[in-house]
This record gives sequence, C-alpha cells and structure tokens, in this order.
Amino acid sequence: MRTEPSSQVASDLSVQGDSGASTIQPWPVEAIRLAVDGSRLLPHRAEAVLVVRVGEPHGRARGGWRKDIRFDIQEGYAVFKEKCLSKFNEVLSTPKAVKRPIQLPENVGIYLKRARNDSQEKYVLLTPDNFTATLHHRWKLLTPGDLARIGDFRVEAFLYVQRATPPEQFHRAAAQRIQNARVQRMAYEATNSIAFGAITAHHLDVIHARRPDGTAFEIPSDNTTSQAIALDQTREAMHRDDDASESTRQTGVVTLKFNGCLWRWTSFH
Repeated sequence: MRTEPSSQVASDLSVQGDSGASTIQPWPVEAIRLAVDGSRLLPHRAEAVLVVRVGEPHGRARGGWRKDIRFDIQEGYAVFKEKCLSKFNEVLSTPKAVKRPIQLPENVGIYLKRARNDSQEKYVLLTPDNFTATLHHRWKLLTPGDLARIGDFRVEAFLYVQRATPPEQFHRAAAQRIQNARVQRMAYEATNSIAFGAITAHHLDVIHARRPDGTAFEIPSDNTTSQAIALDQTREAMHRDDDASESTRQTGVVTLKFNGCLWRWTSFH
C-alpha cells in the first residue's frame, strides 16, 4: 500500500488567495477499522476544505474562498454536493464577491484532489458512482500518524464558478444621446418607409437614448408607446377636421401634456 509523507497534510490544505484560516476544531480521532483482509475501511465521516474558485475546471485558476464542511460519507454524493452549494451561498455575501459578483456554471460539479502532488488537471469530478471510491483512494494514502495529527479524515474539494454577467448599463437621457437616438430613429423610418408622429418620435428618441450603447432600434410594445401613437393619431385627425372646416376661421390652442412634455397646436373651428 502506497503512503505519502506525513507532511502532506499541511500541504494538501494550503490554498492561495484571500481564503483565510480554518476555524473548525479537529474531531476526535476515529478508531482505524480494519477489514477481514487487514485493509483499512473507509470511516463513516470526514471533513472537506471546499475551495470556491473563479475559473474553469482542470485549468489554471488560483486563490479562492475556503469553507469547511463536515459530512457523513454514507450519505453519498448528493448530500455532499448540497452542502458544498450551501457554502457557496455563504461566499456570495462576502465583500469580495459582492464587489465582483460570481455565479454557478450551468453544469456545476464538485472536484476532489486525490493526492498531494496532483495538479488541477488531475482533479476528479465527483459523481454518485465514484464518490465512495474516490474518497477511499484518498483515505489509503494517509498514515495513522497523519490521522492522529489532523484529528480526522480530511480532503480538499473544489467548486469552480464564473463571474456573473454584469447587468445592462442604462444611461441618462442627455441631449447628445437624444440626438444620436434621433438619427437612429430617422434611419429606421427611411428604411421602413414610415413616419412617426411628433409625440411618438420624441418618446422613442428618449427611450433609446437611455438604453445601453449598441442596442438596435425597435418600437417597444408597452402602454406608453401605444398611448403616444394614439395621441399622434388623434392629433392628425383633428388637423384633418380643421382643414375641412377652414372656412369658419375660428381658432383655438390645444395643449396636451404627455410623459412630462407639453404639446401645443392650433385648432380651427
């Protein structure tokens, strides 16, 4: 049976980055259980140092957050994974994670370092099928002296996460941005052979001025846009009525406030 030097334990638990020191006190040493053939049986319980790292599995990610986990091996991989994800939720509230948000990848998995000298490309992706066997491999590499010194069976596990996609950056509708949006809207009108009314055109210019840079021009399907279009249609109908009754030459001023803007036009009666 191959064993590693007793100095491996401290090396195994070393993690680069702002991880902080472990706060868990060692458990009492379990009696070494032997099988009929004299081999050591896997203990019922263990501890894991979970390292949450930003990067891809089997890559060159470094540093990360450290979290201690106590688990019963007999409960299996599903329970162990849930405990790891629970620790990830704790990481989300740390100052560094709040400043630069992180998120779980689509197919999240937990990786185990089986031997002291294993590089990241050799970390094993745990599954329900290999969970016990992988832990047993790690267990066989420890000596009774290792266990007496560290207090129990400990392993290093790794959870690889991603930087969260930043939210779209909306802007203040400054004059220059409104002018740029107006050019974009006029190009849309020319391409589609349409002409928006004055109220709708101004509304669309403001809407697109606030949107993130590079956003394609489109007509929003919301109530405010529908109201702007309806007001332009009403305004146009009133102008047609004015033309039909031009002979009376009685005039009046119509004032309308929409979306914070005042619209005035002369109406003939």
